[in-house]
Amino acid sequence: MRADSYTRDVGYLLNKAARRWNTLFVEALKDRGVTDIRPSFGAVLVPLFREDGLRPGELAERGGLSKQTVTSLVKRLEDLGYVERRADPEDGRAMRITLTDSGHRMKQAVRESVEEVEAKIADLVDEKDFETTVGWLSTLGAAAR
Repeated sequence: MRADSYTRDVGYLLNKAARRWNTLFVEALKDRGVTDIRPSFGAVLVPLFREDGLRPGELAERGGLSKQTVTSLVKRLEDLGYVERRADPEDGRAMRITLTDSGHRMKQAVRESVEEVEAKIADLVDEKDFETTVGWLSTLGAAAR
């Protein structure tokens, strides 16, 4: 392996970029008064923002996590008042995870924060490269399932 090949290590670069994105995202959320959300909560919140009232198994599948991890994240979000568990009207043994009023309000701050961070990133590269990167990341994420 060439000495400079580590600088092109895709996994390392993705991880480094994700950490930077998360830092910018948390800062943007703080600017909007949201101080108790961590990037790891996105695996539960993003699917709920798209479709509220999912079962834990659906959240696990959509977030690419284990059911145990989803259960832990849901508990933390429940303790913060952003989600709640409700009995599934179609199956009384099952639970659905729904956003609370606080969760719905926080959704707008998340949307604005994401837009702010994406605009900062888009300013670093030309539009074609940005769109190519988004497409590449989408393909990579879909292939990982």
